[in-house]
Amino acid sequence: MNDENRVKLLNMMDSVYQTPSTLEQYIDDIPPLLAELVSTAPEGLQGMAKMIGVHFSHAIKLKDAKVQHFELESGLIKYQTYLRKLSLINR
Repeated sequence: MNDENRVKLLNMMDSVYQTPSTLEQYIDDIPPLLAELVSTAPEGLQGMAKMIGVHFSHAIKLKDAKVQHFELESGLIKYQTYLRKLSLINR
């Protein structure tokens, strides 16, 4: 996954977390980026990449706003951690 798509995914996930009503705006854009994230994750980060996708998938399916918010927050935190670890690997 190139840096541009990583930033795009981060911005979309953050937007959905901050303003859940934007989920509809990004519902078709985020899943392909998450699939790319998983398919291009370096060794040692594949599991984390998959969990980011799982959190987002759960958030889409859930109707309870509090639980949805929790799933989005968990996915966003994991993605930020993923990006930090990735930058350490790529040094």
